[in-house]
Amino acid sequence: MGLEFLRNNGAHRMRDDAMRPLLLDNDTVQGDEPQQDDEPQIELSYERPADLWNPIDISGMVVAADWDFRPARFIDGKDLGRTVAWLQTEEGFPIPVRLSEIGAIVIHNDAGHLRREWYIMERVVSMIVNPFPWDEIESFAAALQEKGFRLLQCQEPRGHLTYDFQEMRKATQNRSMDEMMRLEKQALLQSGDTPIVVDGRLESRTGGFDELHTPVVGVIKGHQRNYLHPQGWRTYYDLRLGQRTPAFFLKQKNIDVVSWYLRLDGTASDLPSWGIIRLEIPAPFFHQQLGRDWSYINRLSRLICQYRCTDKSYQRASVSLYPIQRAEECLGALFTGVETIINRFYSLTQL
Repeated sequence: MGLEFLRNNGAHRMRDDAMRPLLLDNDTVQGDEPQQDDEPQIELSYERPADLWNPIDISGMVVAADWDFRPARFIDGKDLGRTVAWLQTEEGFPIPVRLSEIGAIVIHNDAGHLRREWYIMERVVSMIVNPFPWDEIESFAAALQEKGFRLLQCQEPRGHLTYDFQEMRKATQNRSMDEMMRLEKQALLQSGDTPIVVDGRLESRTGGFDELHTPVVGVIKGHQRNYLHPQGWRTYYDLRLGQRTPAFFLKQKNIDVVSWYLRLDGTASDLPSWGIIRLEIPAPFFHQQLGRDWSYINRLSRLICQYRCTDKSYQRASVSLYPIQRAEECLGALFTGVETIINRFYSLTQL
């Protein structure tokens, strides 16, 4: 059957404006906080007793240029695409088809100059395939592969098909995001044990680094999960530019991390959470390699403040780092235009 699979199963094109925006769990790829069923264990009295929390000022700290743990590589990923078609099963369940271009990139800080060191890109088609005959799916996947696309097989949301198109569509987007995370892990593996900054949570990228030996820090811009107690929230809102909260410990499913909040930007007239990011580092590295050296967290926080994005025209400048912004721009420049890829896909599948 090959590329005729969609047309032979009654697939329809979908306009870009035909869907309401999804309420994703992942800035969630920008903040990618965990799902509610992955509750971590939180130890708030980790750096300081929980009832004695107050802002820690690191704004005046000087970090030596030759500090061993100064981040040298910055990693970002990108998923650019949309739902381009939909078809139905014999029972009438809607099956969305998402087309994406995904990629990951490593930016190297070479004596103050940011240079692209490595990147990878793929074009993928995400859909739930279980309701269809496997010989047809295999033929479709092979034909797509010949044309430079890879079929990603999605799991049904909550383990079963549903008539809720939004939920089915979200499953295809999450599958595409998961594959982008796999590419980010490849990018991490290119960097070895050098100090690294990644855009997002570390748990989503486990397997891409050695949690005992790699000085990696995750930068989380979106905050969908409440990790704090009342005194913690008071400290959070009291943060000024260049101040952080005390660190707390998160015991999670795949990796234990040490985490804290840091204000990169904002004044009293901004929103209370404006310019605040959450940072996390692998707990095994912090415990066994550094012996819980709190000065490491202070120096790292100071450097993160220095890396903050100052381009106010950039939409997420208040919570972004300039090297990560550069990584995103470099990767975006390598991508093909979305409409170009979509029109080629329509032509190939005769939709």
